[in-house]
Amino acid sequence: MTKGGRASAPAKVILFGEHFVVYGNPAILASINRRITVDARTIDKEDKIVIRSDIGLAGEYSSSGFKAIEGGTEARSALDPLHSAITQVLVARGKRTGIKVAISSDVPPGIGLGSSAAACVATVAAVNSLFQKKPSRHKICEMAIESERLIHKNSSGADCYISTFGGLIHYSSKAKGFKEIRSKGGLALVVASTGVRHSTGDLVAGVMRFKERNESLFQNLAKQAADICTQAQSAMVSGRRDKLGTLMNENQAILRQIGVSHYKVDDLIDICGKAGALGAKITGAGGGGAVIALAATKQDSARIAARARAAGYESFEVEIDRKGLI
Repeated sequence: MTKGGRASAPAKVILFGEHFVVYGNPAILASINRRITVDARTIDKEDKIVIRSDIGLAGEYSSSGFKAIEGGTEARSALDPLHSAITQVLVARGKRTGIKVAISSDVPPGIGLGSSAAACVATVAAVNSLFQKKPSRHKICEMAIESERLIHKNSSGADCYISTFGGLIHYSSKAKGFKEIRSKGGLALVVASTGVRHSTGDLVAGVMRFKERNESLFQNLAKQAADICTQAQSAMVSGRRDKLGTLMNENQAILRQIGVSHYKVDDLIDICGKAGALGAKITGAGGGGAVIALAATKQDSARIAARARAAGYESFEVEIDRKGLI
């Protein structure tokens, strides 16, 4: 008899600190109310794992290897971490059964919103829910991080953490870990996609080259970025949105200096600013990807998103997701 389980995990934005976090700097992340949902069920064929995603990727794993069903060669690299997540759960549970998972997403992939991490978290939780005794969120997070490292080898685990626990977090370093930020009031945010896909690995390598050529400038910028994170945390706790917007603009100026902006990013930031955004910046690796803009009110965020769409950019309003994994 087959059994079914379901789990859902939110996407994320990096509000402050991307790129410099690689060198020990802090970062501030938020989970957003855009989700990836995973439905899992057992199937009779013991050696078979079938994964289907509604973004046009599907594949089948068995003792004879991998077979792409949809998405061609791209399918395997995207699905391998999810296969790893499923296998980890089966091994941890001591189970021998086939598994079929169906992934539905309202998170645009490849623009820095942590869709791969959210998919790993939801997959681990959905497959675990097929068996008795639910593991802790911490355990689910650990397994998801291990799987996601097939994509992002040196991942801090921050994406999986924020997707598991939700809310706003301050990430210090791998040693110090994560701390919840209790903000005063919500944040009305707009996410706008440049439509330019990027390689996180290539952008991180580019920043490393910049650092090697401009060591003292980089250290100075890293210090500024860390100071911005400290001020931003304080502004969130006291509910000073104007200050937060100013700090986002300052963070973006630093990201532009290290070479991870893009002319479409600059265009979007200009559009958001003219539509009344308090501040706007890249979220994630840059080189295209997505821009986030902070609005004073929900009405303002609706106007900013509409202006970005009118200019031809995919754009939507988001709020902070406090639930995390459900």
